[in-house]
Amino acid sequence: MSLQATGSLFDDSQIRPELLRGRSNIRWGAYPPDVIPLTAAEPDFPAPQAVTDAIMSSLADGYFPYASPEGLSELRETFSAVAKARYGINAGPDCVVLASGTAASLWGVVHLLCQKGDECILLDPVDLLFGQAIDAAGARRVYCPIDKNTGRLDPDRLASLISPRTALICLCNPHNPLGTVFTEETLRAVAHIADARGIPILSDEVWNEIVYPPAAHVSMASLDPATSGRTYTVTGLSKTFALPGLRMGFVIAPSAQEAVNLQLTFQRLGAAYSLTPFAQVGALAALRHGWPWRNAFLEHLHETRDYCVERLNAMPGISCSRPDGTFVLFPDISSTGLSSHAMAGFLLTEARVAVVAGTPEWFGPAAEGNIRISYATSRGMMKEALNRIETAVHRLAPGT
Repeated sequence: MSLQATGSLFDDSQIRPELLRGRSNIRWGAYPPDVIPLTAAEPDFPAPQAVTDAIMSSLADGYFPYASPEGLSELRETFSAVAKARYGINAGPDCVVLASGTAASLWGVVHLLCQKGDECILLDPVDLLFGQAIDAAGARRVYCPIDKNTGRLDPDRLASLISPRTALICLCNPHNPLGTVFTEETLRAVAHIADARGIPILSDEVWNEIVYPPAAHVSMASLDPATSGRTYTVTGLSKTFALPGLRMGFVIAPSAQEAVNLQLTFQRLGAAYSLTPFAQVGALAALRHGWPWRNAFLEHLHETRDYCVERLNAMPGISCSRPDGTFVLFPDISSTGLSSHAMAGFLLTEARVAVVAGTPEWFGPAAEGNIRISYATSRGMMKEALNRIETAVHRLAPGT
């Protein structure tokens, strides 16, 4: 795909705030029209045309049947082939469980593996979905801190947190919100700890296709048979193909029997019939035909990341690491003298830019002192947002 074609897919003309406000109250529709929302981690761009065409074709006959809980066998077969070719996970279609989104996938795995009173190790900071799933299962959160400056996970620290009640280790790789792509060395160290104690691993890899060279994503389940036999890999299409509203998630279970058990758990949770035939048709089209679009999207994100990091680091009181993956930034704003919550409120009021505060309810106790910014939009939109932020934070600096 040429640079000219890439630009036309992701330039300012593709952003339609009026349409987006009418489609969702999570981002654009949640704020007045003069606010630029950089909150939820979802792209502002239309999805690959092949997905739209496939869904439109499937609707043309006017039939709207239920979907089976197991989903289309063709979709599970295709995803299994993609997982093997792109992620090195040798799991057959009988190990693939379809779910109505990544969040539902996380809930299903946690409820399958955890009982009331169990302990689940999760990273700190990390996206709120892990903690919500653990709480809903009646288990207890045990936080393993990550160095917010380097993104480093210390396996020895993780090992020290394991107790007789530990039922699950939860990873997010690439990591939201830090953007860390964990090295194979780190993953093997975590796998060794889990294997030695017989503890399963939940590896959320929904960001696995948003990784910037020279960084490279390694799937936990690809390391060796012992590790794959304990790992539940969760992923989806929302980040890769701009399809969050399609609600299409995948779980690769360690075995066909564990896949059956997980499917039964989804039925117990009332989530087994949440898939639609149209979402599955769209997912199939994305997995078969969406990769040129994804490649162009990643190129756009790479350039936007570098632009945003440079701009933020030039602002007084703000320090921003360069993520190796995802399309979110987690700048440190502690030197401004404002808390995360206060900074988010300040930027909304003074800059008319919405960001996510680094508060415990969003990302865990260690998130304080940071805000999260999603940059999956056009260069022009990010330039305007950063201009507004820059003007506002300069008013916080002494002597300005």
